[in-house]
Amino acid sequence: MANFNERSADAIAQKTKEILKDPALIEKAVKKEAASIISGRIAKRFFDDAYAISYSKADLARRPFLNIGPGSFRHSNWRTADKKYGDGSAAWTEMRRGVKQAPVDYYWDVYTGDQMSEEDSFFKVIYTSHVIEHLFPQDVTFLLSEAQRLLEPGGVLRIVCPDAEQIANAYRERDWVFFMNYLIAKTGRQSTPMSKMREPLLAELAAEFLIEWTSLLTHKGNPITLNRAQCVKFLAGYSDIFEAFDEASRLSSRELNQSAGGHVNWFSREKLKRLLHEAGFSRINESAYLKSSIPVLRDSRYFDRTDPEMSLFMEAIK
Repeated sequence: MANFNERSADAIAQKTKEILKDPALIEKAVKKEAASIISGRIAKRFFDDAYAISYSKADLARRPFLNIGPGSFRHSNWRTADKKYGDGSAAWTEMRRGVKQAPVDYYWDVYTGDQMSEEDSFFKVIYTSHVIEHLFPQDVTFLLSEAQRLLEPGGVLRIVCPDAEQIANAYRERDWVFFMNYLIAKTGRQSTPMSKMREPLLAELAAEFLIEWTSLLTHKGNPITLNRAQCVKFLAGYSDIFEAFDEASRLSSRELNQSAGGHVNWFSREKLKRLLHEAGFSRINESAYLKSSIPVLRDSRYFDRTDPEMSLFMEAIK
């Protein structure tokens, strides 16, 4: 079966042929692209102003904004920190998507336990999206303590990560549409329509999703692996689903994840708040999609872009 990218490329090629044969569709496509370009320019001017009124010229020249685990993110006012994967020659986006990634400001591997090469209290804002679920508990503790060290007093850390409570509740309530929205509509990992799937298969796919999003137990390189049916049995073996997540994380290979970079952790609001308090942050506030207390973090072109419909958002103040 063709993968999602191949099927998407085929669909785009077919649609392009249809558009090129019809002048009305060509005009519609051109207008849509022009509107997108204009909208992007307006957004750029607006948020350039937002930076200008929120920070001094000296601050903007210093670039006291850090994105940890940026993927393809690049912004002239921001610094980035990422690690090298595999043989050390490729960053995250290059390894996972085969996309050439611009150099980052700090090559930093949290797994080493070494501090990032920047002075204390250098940053005003630190942003990290869908990173901490890739770290084992001790690494999350270290990352949060480093963020606290790197922020100036009053500085803000914004964290976005998968919402484990939402995902767990969907499984408990047998809300298979929740999982199939991701597996079929969003990523194309499954091509069979839900109406063609029986309940046991839907349950297996959802259980596999949960295990994959909290551990390496579905990764063929892990010492212990589970198939779909075994994922259902594994989750059923615990009265508390979060205990199952913890055990799945514990059974995941740290050595493997140095190169695989998979999910090995989970976070609820209460768990994340507790960890932030332990890291020394003075105030912790629940947030939401594009509802940051920091105006420049409300720019949808750059922030809160990954799976917002199944994420939790938290801000911590030093």
